[in-house]
Amino acid sequence: MGAAVTEPRTVRAGQAKRAARAVAAGVLAVAAAWVSMWLVVNSSACRSAPGFGCLGYALWWSYLLPVLVFGLTWPVLRLLAVRPAWLTALLGTGIGGYLLWCLDSLQWLPNGTLLLQAALCAGAFALAAWFTQSRRPRWPRAAAALALVLLMPLDSFASTQLAHHKQSTKLAHAGVPLLGPDVPDGYHLEGVGTSGTAHSSQRTFYYRIAPDDAGQHADSMEELRRIIQVVVGPRLPNFTPPSHCAALTNVYPVPAPACTPIAPGVWRSSRYDFVTYFTRVGDAVAVVQARTPPVSSALLRSIASSMRVRPTAYFSEQ
Repeated sequence: MGAAVTEPRTVRAGQAKRAARAVAAGVLAVAAAWVSMWLVVNSSACRSAPGFGCLGYALWWSYLLPVLVFGLTWPVLRLLAVRPAWLTALLGTGIGGYLLWCLDSLQWLPNGTLLLQAALCAGAFALAAWFTQSRRPRWPRAAAALALVLLMPLDSFASTQLAHHKQSTKLAHAGVPLLGPDVPDGYHLEGVGTSGTAHSSQRTFYYRIAPDDAGQHADSMEELRRIIQVVVGPRLPNFTPPSHCAALTNVYPVPAPACTPIAPGVWRSSRYDFVTYFTRVGDAVAVVQARTPPVSSALLRSIASSMRVRPTAYFSEQ
């Protein structure tokens, strides 16, 4: 009976030592990765690189770091009698990188928390040592592997929700009414953002109205010409249409640009192929600008005339 109790304790003690050795190898690898990255960033080649060349060096080296970690931990694990060393090193490197990627995309680890990242990588190597133990039952390892796989879709969902929450919080503190139009069929809102602060006279709220067939990120010149730019800001004292319609700026040009009344609270101005509509709602002015052609004046007029204050969710649900 005593031998039966002693044997599991001996096995558990051996497993704990194995995990501790794997953790030591993981900490050593993380330290080596930090030192190598620091040397690359502070090297003369990186510091003297023109423009954003140093960023390219750092990015290139970051892709090699997993290979460095694996190449270092494999012989270290062999020296520490953690077998199979190659599989433990491979799993530790993969799990550590995967967990860091998941948490970084969620921004759970703020900048500067190197100790937390080191602890995460050390835990990854401990988990890898647990995975590669031959005496372990298979079902707990299969369950742990499934949980790791499920992190990716859960991470994607949580990242989307976090991005929506951050955008809603930012828009709620924009300091300017969130004016939005009735989005025409075949169009969507994108590039929603704010500039300035709630206590600044130059605060603005902006977004784009883009055709659906151009995708979420237009890149060709033809697609860019079809995008409608919208900027919303507080009405400034020198915005006095129709005699003066340069909204969102304190500079009073001479001669003052004039604009044409289109509807109550809506004015139109054009210069070359650019057409601009101004819509005043309360103490805010929305400036709608596009090229005609390819954007029709009727579409711009419809957008400008339908401007009204919208809830923050309106700009994240499009």
